[in-house]
Amino acid sequence: MSRLGWLGLTLWVCAALFSAGCGSSSKSSGTANLRVVQASPDAPQVNILVDKASVATNLAYSASTSYISVKAGPRNVQAVPAGASSPIFSQTFSISSGANQTLLLTGAAASIQPVVLSDGGTKSTTGDGYVRVVNASGAMGAADVFIVPAGTSIAGTQPNASSLAFDKDTGYQLTAIGNYEVVMTTPGTTNALLSTGSIDLSQGTNQTVVALDGTSGGFTYALLTDQ
Repeated sequence: MSRLGWLGLTLWVCAALFSAGCGSSSKSSGTANLRVVQASPDAPQVNILVDKASVATNLAYSASTSYISVKAGPRNVQAVPAGASSPIFSQTFSISSGANQTLLLTGAAASIQPVVLSDGGTKSTTGDGYVRVVNASGAMGAADVFIVPAGTSIAGTQPNASSLAFDKDTGYQLTAIGNYEVVMTTPGTTNALLSTGSIDLSQGTNQTVVALDGTSGGFTYALLTDQ
């Protein structure tokens, strides 16, 4: 066959196999941002791996990573105790392109549970911000959640969420900028289980308050600023 004949045949084969990527490399499906919170009270400090690549080291209880850029699609996340090789948590998650997501590792170290949150996506037309509360305290049980101006009594006010169970969240709640406070109570009462004290909220900001077991009893919280 002549050289022109071979060229024509090659072009025909490439056209026929174009959908299979003939003559081109496969393309990435995009990236996303992932943040991990170590919310397991009896777990040791852990290293966080995504697809077996280290992205954070010595993550202590109540601490979080920064947002980590990862490829969209199925990603395996592991938590490995610092100085060890075997993970105490390993699970694969599907992450959407362009998403901002937070993964909380909650519950006892022997049976860590994942809680995946979609961050941001809110836009206030009033110049205020949004606050979301997550009940990651295994000891607290279900609680009513109030988001009020700092120093305000909750007596006579309706909760933003009633009987919020373990590993559940309130969703983003529109909140006036300035100083606010989160109060979590025994359901149907004003008996405060957790009161955060004053937290500052800037205009247009999304924040997540994570209720946690205290290391010496009682309850505490972690504050996250969301993308």
